[in-house]
Amino acid sequence: MANIGVLQSLQKLCFIEVNPVCSNLVKELGNLTQLRRLGILKLRREDGRVLCSSIEKMSYLRSLSMVSIEEDEIVDFQHLSTPPALLQRLYITGRLEMLPYWIPSLQNLVKLSLKWSKLKDDPLVYLQYIPNLVYLVLCQAFTGHILCFRAGGFKKLKVLGLDEFNELKYIQVEPGAMVCLESLSIRWCKSLEKIPAGIEHLTKLKLLEFFDMPMELFNTLRPDVKDSEYWRVAHIPEVYSTYRRDGEWKVYSLESTSDGENCPMLSTS
Repeated sequence: MANIGVLQSLQKLCFIEVNPVCSNLVKELGNLTQLRRLGILKLRREDGRVLCSSIEKMSYLRSLSMVSIEEDEIVDFQHLSTPPALLQRLYITGRLEMLPYWIPSLQNLVKLSLKWSKLKDDPLVYLQYIPNLVYLVLCQAFTGHILCFRAGGFKKLKVLGLDEFNELKYIQVEPGAMVCLESLSIRWCKSLEKIPAGIEHLTKLKLLEFFDMPMELFNTLRPDVKDSEYWRVAHIPEVYSTYRRDGEWKVYSLESTSDGENCPMLSTS
């Protein structure tokens, strides 16, 4: 989009694609100082520095979505020295060499989504301090084996989604972590065969959902099996697991399988 910088009163721009032919596009975004919402697609690594410079000028920005040109394209957002102070929603889709240092400083951030980040270091160490975060979704965000939600972290978080952590084997929830959490969804984490240790500490949890997870995991929650971990989730009103069966998705509740309802994915043997 040529000469987009002349639209200086524009408040919403979603979604615009970065075109290598139009090399000034990312720079011209800096003229849109009245933007409240920005969504930008097909970012490349080399766009990072200029994009950060443009975003620094958007002091009214409330929502920001940035998507890389492809899944393994590294995007560089480390150059944002003064992030928009009013930012409430942030969505980053793309490979990150490290978590942008400015994210934990976002005092007004309510919703955060990180996809394809593939970070080597546990991002929770820093994300847990975002003071007003309510909604967090992490998809392919971390390549490690262990995630630990530490005491005192994520004080206002209500919704948590963990998707496609291919190497994840263990989740630990310390007492005093995520004290307000109401919904937890774990999807496509194929190496995870046990529920999060310490999930019993999440006393406000209302919904626990597993999606296309190893059937052994859901089986350990049934009260009628040996070494059952049902006691960890007994306080949660809704516990579901979804599997693809005979060409369609089927949802099983822990309550129904515990009452003897036939569940072809599970076995009591």
